[in-house]
Amino acid sequence: MRKSLSIIAFLLVTISTAIAQEKREAQTVFNNSSILKKSDLGFFIAPLVGFTQMDQSSTTLLNVRGGINLKDKFSFGLFYSTSLNEIRPRSEVIPNIYMDYRSFGGFIEYTLLAKKAIHLSFPVYVGYGEVEVDNEQGSARLGESNFFQIEPSALLEVNLHKHIRFNAGAGYRIIGNMEYRNLNQSNLSGITGYVGLKFGLFK
Repeated sequence: MRKSLSIIAFLLVTISTAIAQEKREAQTVFNNSSILKKSDLGFFIAPLVGFTQMDQSSTTLLNVRGGINLKDKFSFGLFYSTSLNEIRPRSEVIPNIYMDYRSFGGFIEYTLLAKKAIHLSFPVYVGYGEVEVDNEQGSARLGESNFFQIEPSALLEVNLHKHIRFNAGAGYRIIGNMEYRNLNQSNLSGITGYVGLKFGLFK
């Protein structure tokens, strides 16, 4: 009998303890005791103008990336890049046609010493790109080519304001295997110089 009462008493204490613990605040990713807090998260959008060459033709790019930053150190998000001028490939044999380029995908970025007035940032773009030949009337009906690309970059950033940063630097565009007319990946891979701004809430 005593043994049964002891077991019942033990079970009651165990159940009471479990119920008391259930009444505590649930642990979440963003609670006060967590490593990651809401106050660590910011966001930004960064338009850049790029200057590069594709098949020995001068090319101007508009690159826009936007995303979330963590402790103003690590960032991730999406990007889109497109040519602003008519690209005239050196290897093209048909006159009066030009090439369009665009790419989109995701990026990760590491910022070193972000609170310093002048610091460094290292975005890496990973995504999908395409080129297509057009003429003055519209599509030249010569198809298009799609490819994988990755572009590690390094930018020097200057804090102009707590919500605005100026940046300038360069990246190297690496194109996966592709063939389009007289072009291949070696004609599209290359260095791009960048200059732009970054607007955001930096934490």
